[in-house]
Amino acid sequence: MRVSKYYRHDDIRVEEMPVPKIGPGELLVQVKACGLCGSDAMTWYADEKAPTVLGHEPTGLVAEVGEGVKGFAIGDRVFVHHHVGCLVCHYCLRGDYAMCPTFHQTNVDPGGLAEYIRVPALNVERDVLLLPGEVSFEEGTLIEPVACGVRGMRRVRVEPGDTVLVLGAGVSGLIFAQLARLWGAGLVVVVDFVEYRLGVAKRLGADLTIEAGEETLNRLEAFNEGRGADLVIVTPGTIQAMEEGIRLVGKGGTVLLYAPSYPGERLPLDTNDIFWRELTLTTTYSCGHKDTRTALEFIRRGRVQVEPLITHRLGLDQVAEGLRLMAEAQESLKIVIVPFPQGYFT
Repeated sequence: MRVSKYYRHDDIRVEEMPVPKIGPGELLVQVKACGLCGSDAMTWYADEKAPTVLGHEPTGLVAEVGEGVKGFAIGDRVFVHHHVGCLVCHYCLRGDYAMCPTFHQTNVDPGGLAEYIRVPALNVERDVLLLPGEVSFEEGTLIEPVACGVRGMRRVRVEPGDTVLVLGAGVSGLIFAQLARLWGAGLVVVVDFVEYRLGVAKRLGADLTIEAGEETLNRLEAFNEGRGADLVIVTPGTIQAMEEGIRLVGKGGTVLLYAPSYPGERLPLDTNDIFWRELTLTTTYSCGHKDTRTALEFIRRGRVQVEPLITHRLGLDQVAEGLRLMAEAQESLKIVIVPFPQGYFT
């Protein structure tokens, strides 16, 4: 089978690998689509794993069923979550599935940017979901990103009528803007540098879009009765964006950091400002099996629109181009890799 193997951001090769052999409880899935994630474009993160097959947002068709598997048959359309928790450790019992040691040991083999993947038994048991007919393979690749947003919203308090500001109108930001409405936000504001992305945010229901800059806070306050936002969701992984998020949040508000910064960077905090404004600063990382099920329902029912987020469908030999488009962050949003562009079950 063909895979896209990452060596460096400027060295990504289509190579041949054996189709993985499956064991009891496992599935072999023919990958029909796999989304590129922002983490795939973080060179410091990807380089640590190299050489590797990236891709953790796959959907596809069940090609083989291992002994003892129940609930799945050859030909089923499925979404595959790349990580699952043990569900019995201290962290899982608290709902902190991403902190579970097992969570990081349940990867699909070799990675979603391949023609076939082996799905470990634990993943099959806990977080492989049947795709409804009304959800395409490409749309299904957004289940994991939407689920990450769902977990983020579960980690913050949103009161009915709150003002939610999303910093960054990439895929994650546009998902959060839609989720904020579902969580009861009265005013949804999206901030970005790119006019194209702000336009998409407006079409997806944002009440106010603001071009990022020195006047952002003034424009927000003018539209929001002189207050900052009750919740600011910072989607870029830069110190500058995090500092801006803290500047834009109002008294008693919360800042949710969604992406990591470069290793070793430090976020300077004015602790007096944090104290006197009674701010809450929190983070969110990945998602669990409950979140993926919620995400699938939101997508299936059209509560979160994902088709407008898909701007490019590329082949395995175009992964480098996809990562370049993501890094430029201009007129592109979700990049979906399609290993079999000519048909199914080739």
